[in-house]
Amino acid sequence: MSEQAPPVLLLVGGDRERIGTMQQALDRRFGADYRVLTETAPERALSALAQLRDRDEQVAVLVADLALPGMTGEEFLRRAHELHPFARRALAAPIFDRPAEQAIFRAMALGRVDMILVRPWDPAEHWLYPRIGMMLDEWVQETQPSGVNAMRIVAEPGAPRSHALHDLLYRNAVPFQTFSPSSPEGRRLLDTAGRDEQRLPVCVYFDGRVQADPSVPQIAEMLGFHSRPQADHYDMIVIGAGPAGLSAALSGASEGLRTLLVEPQTVGGQAGATSLIRNFLGFPFGVSGKMLTILARGQALLFGAELVFDRAVGLHTPGRQHLVTLACGSEVTGDAVVLSMGVRYRRLDAPGVEDLLGAGVFYGAALCEAPAARGQSIYIVGAGNSAGQAAVHLARFAEHVTLLTRGKSLSTSMSTYLIEQISARPNITVRANMQVVGAAGAGRLEQLTLYDAAVRRTEAVAASALFILIGSQPTTDWLPAALMRDPAGFLLTGPDLVAYRQLSTSWPLTRPPLPMETSVPGVFAAGDTRHGSTKRVAAAVGEGVAAVQFAHRHFEDLAEQRPARR
Repeated sequence: MSEQAPPVLLLVGGDRERIGTMQQALDRRFGADYRVLTETAPERALSALAQLRDRDEQVAVLVADLALPGMTGEEFLRRAHELHPFARRALAAPIFDRPAEQAIFRAMALGRVDMILVRPWDPAEHWLYPRIGMMLDEWVQETQPSGVNAMRIVAEPGAPRSHALHDLLYRNAVPFQTFSPSSPEGRRLLDTAGRDEQRLPVCVYFDGRVQADPSVPQIAEMLGFHSRPQADHYDMIVIGAGPAGLSAALSGASEGLRTLLVEPQTVGGQAGATSLIRNFLGFPFGVSGKMLTILARGQALLFGAELVFDRAVGLHTPGRQHLVTLACGSEVTGDAVVLSMGVRYRRLDAPGVEDLLGAGVFYGAALCEAPAARGQSIYIVGAGNSAGQAAVHLARFAEHVTLLTRGKSLSTSMSTYLIEQISARPNITVRANMQVVGAAGAGRLEQLTLYDAAVRRTEAVAASALFILIGSQPTTDWLPAALMRDPAGFLLTGPDLVAYRQLSTSWPLTRPPLPMETSVPGVFAAGDTRHGSTKRVAAAVGEGVAAVQFAHRHFEDLAEQRPARR
């Protein structure tokens, strides 16, 4: 059996000398692992790409000049993307070229370009290699199996518990590989581990340790994380490790506060499951929620924040300190608490949906399921940014994506850049005034029943997967009644509390509540769990920082109230 040819970097430009110089530079850096090919005529380049596809050869990166003989670089990349949908795409253009900037910005807005290469790009170490390397890194992460797996899993394909475990590991950036119990490798792993098929999934770790149907804290301990706090008292306890919680933990730890970050499931929250965030400050080419989460988690830990994987089940304030109880039974106290648990997606109340959960029906973007959508017809319910980002990402795999929205238009709830990207994708259809009223299938989703409110008619459609992103519910039901909430359950903070007359009798301090402070002094809320919050990653990050600054104000109050030592 012949060895597979190395992946291709294809450079297309009308100036043979210039493109040859770029080829030599890329060969020096990447030639050991990739074939760097060039072409001056875009039609010939498309023909070569078709041949590579027919031979099942991989194309990792496509670079095209903005202006090509006979077509634009944007048009070439659009057609090339149809042949190799996972290749990363870059446009090359001269610096300080105003018309070129406008064309590139349009291509970026439509999601047709992943990177910009500015000419002249000398020195290559500064202007060329880092950007090509970034695209190659993204391509490898998306298309190539990891060489080292933290665990191998034996699980029934399509089982709800299998999906939950895959989603957990994927969003926490833990490399894994899954085998069916009936496969040769699955049977071998079960035999070696001394287990059977009665209690799946079975997880076999890199060092040979074995767990059957483990909980999140059990997995965390096996992978070297903590599932119990290492101290009894902290300056600040942050509950929930989404963008707001990570930001608060990072800010607090960097300012010298002993900080505990408690997360029950996956670091990054819903943002961690976002395929590409294009409007976050400092990432002009976008950043995946997974990568942003990895970077933020590492940054917080480097400053000394302590991360514990467990669920907070109680919060009480018997005196000047706050007592937090975890599901494992541990109790810790803190001078301040930041509540940043985020939200969960609202459940879809339709017959058959819950029965097929994890077997074709998923809440959230479920990015770990994207490769399984290859060549399938899938549906997404929702009209917010999360739904739009999921549609754009899944369209790279699925044959067709249908986005269902109850409203008449996406413009009232989705960012313009996402609406433009969706409109530019030929395999995405938006259907307004639609509801899912039923789901059916023999062990896995096969059919949806839709209701068109505009014509008051139902229809049955074949569907391989349904992703549900239909609004949010706060995860505040475990908190004590002393923490005041709005009718939907979101935490009231700062000025919003003043509007509630009950506060005048329950608030114990002479000063009014600080911005982002709840009805219990020293307990703050940040991110999506807070009433009136802006449902954007950047806003949540800012609220996390602000909560820490207001916590310092609370610490000053505590110091003034502390009796003088005799």
